[in-house]
Amino acid sequence: MNTPLTVAKLSHPIALELGGNWRPQPARHGIQELDHAATFTHLDGRQLHLSERFDDPGHLHIRGAFPTTDYPFRRGERDTVRVAMSEDPADIAARIAADLIPAHRDVHERVKDHNRAQAEMRRDVEEAACDLSARLPGARTRIDGTTAFVYMDLEPGEVRIGLDGDTVSLVLNDAPRIIADAVVFAVSRFLPHVQTPEGERGEYVDGYTL
Repeated sequence: MNTPLTVAKLSHPIALELGGNWRPQPARHGIQELDHAATFTHLDGRQLHLSERFDDPGHLHIRGAFPTTDYPFRRGERDTVRVAMSEDPADIAARIAADLIPAHRDVHERVKDHNRAQAEMRRDVEEAACDLSARLPGARTRIDGTTAFVYMDLEPGEVRIGLDGDTVSLVLNDAPRIIADAVVFAVSRFLPHVQTPEGERGEYVDGYTL
């Protein structure tokens, strides 16, 4: 009796055909190895996922994996290659090499660049928010990714400074005019990339967009 062909078994000959830079690894659920799935890991960290879906038996679905990201994927950037598991491993590898790997390599690099830029922006926002908070008496800070808020409870009124990437917004609720002027002046000085025209300071007590 023939042993049923599984993705776990099929992954090794396909990886051999792809070349030494791709290493097959078992897929796991907890400590249990799965027969219906596997992973290829490249020496540079890229990964491909292989699986036989329950609703498409006898076919292998191969897709590129990406780091955790908020990159705005566009149509075609996460395509899947679908082949019959009965095909020759060399033919399956050729399909993967031609139809999946080049596009996945390019998009994977764009995702990494995006993540690096986001990480740098998060660091800049956190640094700016903490600097502002340290300079404004009684200020509190909440940071969420590339967005941060600095709050000041006044008697009377409230000041909220929002930092969203390179955008800074300032909301003043019932704040005295002298406080409004002082906060706008502080923001414009402590955040060098923010331009606050001289004529705008103190003109709008209810809110500013810098």
